[in-house]
Amino acid sequence: MQYFNIQVASQLSGVASATIRAWEKRYQAVNPTRAENKHRLYSELDIEKLALLFKLTELGQSIGTIAHLEQDELKKIYLRLTHKPYDENQAINSSLDKIDTEKLLTGLILALSAYKLDIISHELEKAKTGLSPRELCLKILIPLFQAIGHKVMRNEISIAQEHTLSALVRFYIGQVLSQHFKKNLVKNDLVLITTPEGEWHEVGILAAALLCVHHGIKFIYLGANLPAESLAEAANALNPKTIILGTTRYELSSQLSLGNYLQNLKDNLRTQPNIWIGGNLSLAHRTELEKKRIIFFSSLEALDDTLSKF
Repeated sequence: MQYFNIQVASQLSGVASATIRAWEKRYQAVNPTRAENKHRLYSELDIEKLALLFKLTELGQSIGTIAHLEQDELKKIYLRLTHKPYDENQAINSSLDKIDTEKLLTGLILALSAYKLDIISHELEKAKTGLSPRELCLKILIPLFQAIGHKVMRNEISIAQEHTLSALVRFYIGQVLSQHFKKNLVKNDLVLITTPEGEWHEVGILAAALLCVHHGIKFIYLGANLPAESLAEAANALNPKTIILGTTRYELSSQLSLGNYLQNLKDNLRTQPNIWIGGNLSLAHRTELEKKRIIFFSSLEALDDTLSKF
C-alpha cells in the first residue's frame, strides 16, 4: 500500500489540509503514520475514508457522529441517504473536477526537484483523470516542460531528472491515448503523428495526440525519430489526410536538415497528405516551409484551433 503526504491526501480526497488535521485531532477520523521527519503519511484507505466523510458531511451528516465509524458503516449511511451505492472512484473524480492546475504544476516541479516519484505519479494520475485531454495538453503538459526546460538551462534540475519526468509523462499520456481507440470518433480522416529522424523530443507530438483525442480525430501515434522512408511507407499504406511532425530544430543532425528530410519524404510518398509542422523554427525556415505549402504551427493553441475545424 502506498502512503502520501497531507497535500496529496487533500487533493485526492477533496478535504482541505486544515480540515483533515482537525478531523484527526478532534474525532480520530483517521490515524496516519509518520515519516522520519514526523510529517503525516496517509494510506489509500485513509484517503478513501476522508473522501467518504466529506461526501456525507455535504449530505448534512455531522462529522462528530460519523468520524469514528468504519467505511462499511459509512457506505451504508450513504446508500440510505442517496439510494445508490457509494463509488470511491466517482468520489475521487468529483474532487478532481476542482483541480488547481497552477498548484498542480508547482507540486510536480517541487516533487521532481526532490525525486519524489510517487508524488509525481499521483499528480499525473490526478491530472489524467480529472482534466480533459485538451486541458491536460495546454494547462499541464506544455507549461510543465517549458518550466522544466528553463530550470535545466539554469542547472536547477538535471538532465536525468528531466528524462525521469518524460518517462512518467509518456506512461500516463499513453494511457489516455490508448483509450482513444475505445471511443467513437467524430471525424474519420486519419492523422499520422511523429518526429523526423534525429528528433527525439516527444512532448510536442504527445500534446498534438492529446488534442486529436479531444477533437475526436482518428490518429496513429508513430513515436519519435522516424526516418523519412519509414514515414512514407506508413503513409502509402494508411493514406492519411495529414501528417503532423514535431521538431525543436531545423538541423536534425550534422548530415540531415529538416528540408532534406521533407524532400526525401516527398520523393517516397505515393499519396499527397497535408504536412503540418510544429516546433521551434526561425522565421526564415518558416518562410521556406510556406513556399513548399507546408503549414507551420508556432503554438499548440494554433494547432488546437485548426483541429477544431478539421
